[in-house]
Amino acid sequence: MKDLDDRFALIEKRVRALLSENNSLAARVDELERELAQARNEAREQGQFHDTKLHVREKIENILHALEAAGLKK
Repeated sequence: MKDLDDRFALIEKRVRALLSENNSLAARVDELERELAQARNEAREQGQFHDTKLHVREKIENILHALEAAGLKK
């Protein structure tokens, strides 16, 4: 009977350790999910900035071409 009690105690100890580890891992997963969401937002914002930058560059090039054309016509 002592052997059975010892085995049961060992199993309870392992289960408690697994529950503790599971809680720690769940917290880490939550943290990583938040970091992933933040990285995705930053990537999206970077993409939007890049698109805006290209749009502004095109506008400036169009204006410069128009000014050059107007200067050549004089």
